[in-house]
Amino acid sequence: MTSKEFNDKYKQYIPQGWGGLEFDIPEVTEYLDKVMQDMILIPEFQIHQIKLKFNRARFYFDTAWKHKELEGAIMVKIEERIDQLVMQSTKPSRMDIIGQNGNEGTHYDTMYD
Repeated sequence: MTSKEFNDKYKQYIPQGWGGLEFDIPEVTEYLDKVMQDMILIPEFQIHQIKLKFNRARFYFDTAWKHKELEGAIMVKIEERIDQLVMQSTKPSRMDIIGQNGNEGTHYDTMYD
């Protein structure tokens, strides 16, 4: 699913003027689609913006909850998982690190494991 497809699917939860999901990483979109199945059950749930800023996830949403601490805890957990998925999806392959000719002195195992 692309970000456009995600935003179309959840458009009733994205208020006018907000961007919804603003990037395309299939693993992240799949994860968010699963998370949304629970999030949309929250009274007055709204997705404002889901983006990457300085290579870190930002998940902005709102609910009718009076105590915003729970929103903050949910936001942090979702952002942490998105960050993990982004890192996994952009992790370079061994060939990207050592090059086609096996450049001497490049230690893939210690750099990225």
